Amino acid sequence: MPPKYDPLTSAPGKQSTYQIQSKVTLVWRIVCLLMTLFFFMAAFFNINDPDWYLWVPIYALPGLMSLPLVFKPELLERKVWTYFSVIHLTLCCAYCLYTVVLVFEAINGQLTNPLKHEEGREMAGLLIVITWLAICRFTNIGRPGIIVSSKSMMSALLVMAITLAVLPLFIWSLCLVSDWHTRLGHCKDMFVVGVV
Repeated sequence: MPPKYDPLTSAPGKQSTYQIQSKVTLVWRIVCLLMTLFFFMAAFFNINDPDWYLWVPIYALPGLMSLPLVFKPELLERKVWTYFSVIHLTLCCAYCLYTVVLVFEAINGQLTNPLKHEEGREMAGLLIVITWLAICRFTNIGRPGIIVSSKSMMSALLVMAITLAVLPLFIWSLCLVSDWHTRLGHCKDMFVVGVV
């Protein structure tokens, strides 16, 4: 019996679903590596924070959860990974709601950059964690055996994941340029070492 002809993938010049899926998996692994790097750096830089006992785990857990996905993306399907991600996501959402209230109190109804305040930077960090865990848990990106049914949707999700991985690292790196850390709101107190 001859193999079936698939007009979508068998035409000359067209890539097979397997080729597309392997490229998506490679991009996903790179994104997971970048997010692991970001979360571990964020945890490291929060060691000197007065409430480090909150922020180091908030950043270290997604870093620890992303690292195995670099090597074995199918771990997304494991129940342990799913439970940890949902619990951490729920706790971060609750803390983010509390932080939103703190941001509104800090800016006192003024039109100002919330990243100039510690509460605003904390909220931004929580939003990064929430977005990353939501992408990992509730999308099909990087899941082995999932056939890309909507190429445009998968492309949009990949662009979101790549942006989420690269943008925080880029914005953070701006603080390391010359004396920019004194001028940019999100860099405030980045190089202040806490006194114990």
